[in-house]
Amino acid sequence: MYDYLIIGFSPIIFLIENYYIFLLSIFNSQGISIILTSISASLLLIPILRVARKKEDLFSQKIALITDEVNNISKSLKGEEKFFAVDKVYTKYHFHPIQNMMTGLSFFVIFPVLISAYLFFNINIQSMDEEFLNLVNLSKPDELLFGFNIIPIMIFTINFFDARYKYYKTNSGKSSYIFLSFIICALIYSMPSCLTIYWLTSSTFSLFFSIAYLRK
Repeated sequence: MYDYLIIGFSPIIFLIENYYIFLLSIFNSQGISIILTSISASLLLIPILRVARKKEDLFSQKIALITDEVNNISKSLKGEEKFFAVDKVYTKYHFHPIQNMMTGLSFFVIFPVLISAYLFFNINIQSMDEEFLNLVNLSKPDELLFGFNIIPIMIFTINFFDARYKYYKTNSGKSSYIFLSFIICALIYSMPSCLTIYWLTSSTFSLFFSIAYLRK
C-alpha cells in the first residue's frame, strides 16, 4: 500500500523534493527550507482554494436550508411519513447526505499535497537528522514540553480556530472538520518534526487565508 502511495503521488513528491533541495542550497537550513516549501505550496494553491471556499459557502448555505426544513418535518411527522417527507426535501434541493463532504472541499484540495509531503519526509527521514533553532531534531518528534509533543497540538488548535472562520455562517461541517483535525493530530502526534513543522506552517497559512477570505 505504501509503495502504491509513493507511485500515485510521485509527481507531487518530485516537485516538493526538487523545490526543497533548491531552497536548501540557498539557505543551508533544513528547517527554513521546510517552512518555505510549505508556504510556497500554499501560495500556489490559493486560486484553487478560492474556488473551493466559494463552493463550500454555497453548499453550507444549501445544507442550512435543508436542515431547517428537515427539523420542521421532525417536529410534526414520524416514521414512514417523516421518511418520505425528508426524501421529498432532498429531491427538491437535488441533495444527497454524502454531499456534506463538500463543506470540507478546501481541505481535500490541500490533502494530496500534505500526503505527498509526508511521503517525501518519510523517504528522506535519515537526512533530516538536524537541530532546528536548537529546539527540535527534525528527524524526531519535537518533545518540546517535558517529553510531550507540542507541535501536533498547535496544529489542532489552529485548525479549531480555522473552522470558526470557515463555517461562520453555519455549523454545517464545523463539527466534522474539528473532529477530522483531532484525528489528524492523534495520527501525527509521534511523527518527526520535519513533517509536523511543514503541517503547522500549512495550517497557519490556511487560518490566515480564512481570515482574509472572510474579510473580503
